[in-house]
Amino acid sequence: MNFDEKMDAIDLIINVLREHEKSLDELVSRLEELLSKAPAGRGAEAERPTIRALVREWKEFRERCSGAGIASFEVEDKKFRVSALKGGVLHIYEEMIPDMEIRFREREDRIVIDEVELRGREMIPAALRGRLNCGLEISVKGEEIKMPDGVSLYRMVYDLEAEKARNWLANQLKMDPKNIIHGRIQA
Repeated sequence: MNFDEKMDAIDLIINVLREHEKSLDELVSRLEELLSKAPAGRGAEAERPTIRALVREWKEFRERCSGAGIASFEVEDKKFRVSALKGGVLHIYEEMIPDMEIRFREREDRIVIDEVELRGREMIPAALRGRLNCGLEISVKGEEIKMPDGVSLYRMVYDLEAEKARNWLANQLKMDPKNIIHGRIQA
């Protein structure tokens, strides 16, 4: 290989390197642009709780978890449970959902209530209002069962609608509803 051929080979290598440099510069610019447009809340995916805190009052839970990266809710064993991950702490709030049975009989043009059965005295306000203590509305469905002795049983079943609960939580916790899971956060 003579000197001119060597110079041509070096020129070719330099030109190829320049093209690669331009391509790399373009890729870096596009990556920087994408990273600058990425949502800020995405960091919560990597957050791992170091402790779990069971919060008894809704107001305190709401204050501690406002703006959390991710939250979840579920109903299990007649218990409404909300979890939110913020600052390395998995905060948990639980509240019983009422169920009520009313035993009654008809006497002339009146109804006489023989017994009202609730799981506990603290369930009375939620059962009568159709709203949990935290403020979330619950739906009520009832069914009447005629007993053989002339007594009737009216069973009231309380439940919550998932989308209503998600939107209510998003408002309460100042979060995007997309970051609220109908299910459970496992830690």
